[in-house]
Amino acid sequence: MVTKQQAYKSRQRTFQQQIVMKDLIKFSKIYLVPLGDFHVGNQFARIDIIQGYIDWIKNHYNAYTVLMGDMMECATKYSTPELYDSLVTPDDTYDMVKKILEPIKSKILMVVRGNHEEMIWRHSGTDYCAHLARELGDIPYKPDGGMLGLRLGKDNHRGMAWFYGTHGWGGARTVGAKVKKPEEIALAVEADIIAVAHDHTQAIHRLNVVAPPRSRISFENPNYLVTKRRLLINTGGFVDFGGYVQRKGYVPQDLGTPRILIEFKAGAINRYMDFHASM
Repeated sequence: MVTKQQAYKSRQRTFQQQIVMKDLIKFSKIYLVPLGDFHVGNQFARIDIIQGYIDWIKNHYNAYTVLMGDMMECATKYSTPELYDSLVTPDDTYDMVKKILEPIKSKILMVVRGNHEEMIWRHSGTDYCAHLARELGDIPYKPDGGMLGLRLGKDNHRGMAWFYGTHGWGGARTVGAKVKKPEEIALAVEADIIAVAHDHTQAIHRLNVVAPPRSRISFENPNYLVTKRRLLINTGGFVDFGGYVQRKGYVPQDLGTPRILIEFKAGAINRYMDFHASM
């Protein structure tokens, strides 16, 4: 017989909240390039630029990615994206996206669903992101967002980095409103790196905190507060200025996405994770 306490624990420990763990201890430094907002099927989607990122990840042995959603345009007669502007069925679009990602399928650490794929799921019950995660090699799938734990190593030492990614929400227009979204998530989720997609605007900023030490704590010698670096990332998009982007007055953006450098540094005294990002 299941007790109330066991039932409560089973509800709390759902698959959705299970952390995705990846042991990369053979590396002391990796690149994490979050990819989202491809919008394949949109006539203004830049497949050539997408392909450039795919090739870069493929050709760098220590480069990995997380899929951040809106890989497909998913235009239907019920959707905001215009059906007759796309003239590509969701099934054909899915095949295109899968073909684009095939060369780096072993480097995809997690898949998140976007609002465009969610439209199809809500209308038909077909979850293209779930299919993509399964058919590319049973990649962990977190439709609403997920936590990724990365273990790196150096000189027989090891350290953990924590990445949280979700697609995002709303129709923010100003840079301030877009940048505020990962800050809002940072109030709810503790992670070294928080990434949000959806707004097609690349941005990088820090939300460092001062915290007590987590290791090498002494009761004989002084302990000191340490500054913990936290990266907040807005991933970019791959759609040129035109169509509904132009018609709704959105600002044209640089196409692409930030590249995150995660490095475990192990010196004679200190061992710590270092985080940087560039666009």
